[in-house]
Amino acid sequence: MSATAMSFTERDYLQEMLNIEKTIVKSYGEFLTESSCPALRSVLSKNFTDAGNVQLDVYNAMTQKGYYKVKPAPAADVNEAKTTADTFKQEIAKLTI
Repeated sequence: MSATAMSFTERDYLQEMLNIEKTIVKSYGEFLTESSCPALRSVLSKNFTDAGNVQLDVYNAMTQKGYYKVKPAPAADVNEAKTTADTFKQEIAKLTI
């Protein structure tokens, strides 16, 4: 393949970085739920948080440059999602094993 066919833009690089970071966050989440060793869970939890922060940094860079456009959600939709999440959390807390 020629050099000109492989020219990537800043947007291409950022999109690829965002995709990679999303995959990393998902993987750490999966690893975390499969681990029972407290020391390992601590490391995985920190790595999960760190990867999530990197993903957010890439996302913010893309939105600031106009590469990733999102439409703000209506306040009612945000409140409904919060209520649903809170209800789900309360229901999960009631479960006993």
